[in-house]
Amino acid sequence: MSAPLAVISAASLWGPYKDIWQAVVNAIWKRQPEAIHLLDQILKKHKPDFISLFRNPPKNAQQHEKVQKANTEGVAIQGQQGTRLLPEQLIKEAFILSDLFDIGELAAVELLLAGEHQQPRFPGLTRGLVAVLLYWDGKRCIANSLRTLIQSRRGKTWTLELSPELVSITAHFTDELMEQGLTHKILTLVSQIDVNTEFEKLQKERGLGSEKHRKE
Repeated sequence: MSAPLAVISAASLWGPYKDIWQAVVNAIWKRQPEAIHLLDQILKKHKPDFISLFRNPPKNAQQHEKVQKANTEGVAIQGQQGTRLLPEQLIKEAFILSDLFDIGELAAVELLLAGEHQQPRFPGLTRGLVAVLLYWDGKRCIANSLRTLIQSRRGKTWTLELSPELVSITAHFTDELMEQGLTHKILTLVSQIDVNTEFEKLQKERGLGSEKHRKE
């Protein structure tokens, strides 16, 4: 695997969620028969991500120290071999991102590296601003995946007319999530997430770019 792809897959708050969403799209919306088995595997692998819905990896004193010394000692990045030296500026940005979203320091580094790799797709944006987009894109992917999985169930008044095998997989999976308190988690998140508050936090840390960046 090439280094750029490794960087993408290592962004634990973005890459895996993009993979989940793509698997859901292929199996449910594009109705690709060969995608059903892959979706089943991915759902089993990432079940904890749905159960913990939107929960970020917490800050960690050990990670903080490792990232702080990464400009001289390097740091291990998930999906890459060995250690990687990080520029001082990237380290500073990682701590800002960690504070902004209350996420683990290594997860912040991963987002910035992925943001740096994705910069050509977002002309005029810094890697930090792209990292902000990727963070929320990851949330969007997991939310859209969950919504589509629930829609794929056979209801009393609707059906997507999917194969019995696929419906069995998604119904069983979402039943398990319900048993784990999914409904309560969703209602709690709806009451807690405030768009204006999130924008204010981003504005304070210069995490908002142009009007185009805000819309994206």
